[in-house]
Amino acid sequence: MKKIILLSILIISTFWISNTYADDKAISVQVTEKMPWMTSCTPDTLSATELAAWETYTCIIEPGFWSVQLMLSGMIKYFTFIAGIAWVLFLVINWVMYSMWWMDAGMKDEAKKRISKTLVGLMVLFCSWIILNLVAPWIYK
Repeated sequence: MKKIILLSILIISTFWISNTYADDKAISVQVTEKMPWMTSCTPDTLSATELAAWETYTCIIEPGFWSVQLMLSGMIKYFTFIAGIAWVLFLVINWVMYSMWWMDAGMKDEAKKRISKTLVGLMVLFCSWIILNLVAPWIYK
């Protein structure tokens, strides 16, 4: 337990130190797509041949912790989506295994156990969604 607390303090302090001592200047970057956290994106003036290949934008990234929050939010949303897809896939596969009439009773019992474990996994996923909405509501917005 002490190791977990020390590790979490180390991670939080790393973000705090990097945010405190970061240069407070906005960064200008060139991108091919507008990103939601980048402000004041303006299209670049390109020649006709370059414009045909792709359109670029010059965007400004504001300093601070906001871009890290957006990256974490995107990763959590992605992993939640993958877990939901895996849940549906496991449920369908195990339900098909359970509904096969020619299988013996041992296989049906195993499929029934897997279905119940899959439903428990859904409850864990739903509880994690509720906890994340209570602790960090910026994740799912």
